[in-house]
Amino acid sequence: MGSFGEYIKSAIASIAGNKGRSFLTMLGIIIGISSVLTVLIIGDGMKATVNSEMDSIGATTVSVNLVNTKTDKKYTKAQLDLIGESLDNIYGISPSFTCYGNLKTRKGDLIDTVVTGDSEVSENSGQIKMLHGRYYSKSDVEDDKRVIVISQTFANMVFGYEDVVGNIVEITSDDKTQEFTVVGVREDTQMDMVYANLGDNAMIMCSAPYTSLADAFDYQIDDMFTSFTIYLDSEYKDAVLAQTRAVVENIMGLRGENAVNISSGYGFDATTNSILDIITSVVAIIAAISLLVGGIGVMNIMTVSVTERTREIGIRKSLGARTSSILTQFLAEAAILTFTGGIIGIAFGLSVSFIICKVVDFSFTVNPMLVAGVVLISTAIGLFFGIYPAKRAANLDPIEALRNE
Repeated sequence: MGSFGEYIKSAIASIAGNKGRSFLTMLGIIIGISSVLTVLIIGDGMKATVNSEMDSIGATTVSVNLVNTKTDKKYTKAQLDLIGESLDNIYGISPSFTCYGNLKTRKGDLIDTVVTGDSEVSENSGQIKMLHGRYYSKSDVEDDKRVIVISQTFANMVFGYEDVVGNIVEITSDDKTQEFTVVGVREDTQMDMVYANLGDNAMIMCSAPYTSLADAFDYQIDDMFTSFTIYLDSEYKDAVLAQTRAVVENIMGLRGENAVNISSGYGFDATTNSILDIITSVVAIIAAISLLVGGIGVMNIMTVSVTERTREIGIRKSLGARTSSILTQFLAEAAILTFTGGIIGIAFGLSVSFIICKVVDFSFTVNPMLVAGVVLISTAIGLFFGIYPAKRAANLDPIEALRNE
């Protein structure tokens, strides 16, 4: 029959002779390929954006807890200070507790207040953006200074304006009222806004040095903490995790008791990526159904083509064309159809995903291996679904084919 190049020329000529039908055949492949590619690129962009946001935070946390079924010990302030000094490559450590109380607004109304007691290193959490003043300092914590950092909502609800640095707030908890000086106003978080809009159950949130808060409301600071948080840069996670257990067990006298539980955000990036991968894969599989439909469309059209060209096939076989030659030509037609559809689908998918990523502010990242894989898949679909009509054409009896009108 000739070289493989002749098969390709013949296949292209046949496709070009039926432009409308060929385009409609490719349409299913175009839609399928572009859908799958768009979903995968948006998924990659979403992961890149999430990881970028995580990196922009800079800090990560490690929580260290004493297992209450293994020990009844609690961290003292001196032990916490020593642990913080013994760990390398960290911003610091902070115990934390919550004090619930209330205060009066400028209108004289009582509003529930949640005060978090922690240390100055909490500012490194990446969730605190100061708008006015400053966060409390290490000296504030060490000297038990009655200072407080409040939210925008807190400032507006209590004072009626935002820059209230230097003002005094009176917080009442367990029938005891204490004064705190506002040293900073931070930007509202989503939690601030949610709690502030609970109607009759509205709450405002603030934070103070854990030492001064405990002193103000008579908490026993050396008999209340069974956990603390380490703040560190994410690049030092491995080293800090490897060091923490030994340091804590030695200082607390708990070696060999398995009484220290350490949990961290170390696996958070991997977990987040895994979740996003699963979501992307599920949506991609759903989108890939259109590829299946497109492949079936290729098989149907190729089957129709075989029926229409039965007499042509009979003439070629009677002139000596081998079965393998007929098979190769029809497979070449199917492969060309799906390959071309795949290329168009890729171009369309890249365009759509680029627009969507720009609209939703995701990173637009294209993996060349992904694009190459999509091209191979589209071609493979053509070959797979083209086998049945190709074999049907190749196996036609030349005599019966010549009788076809």
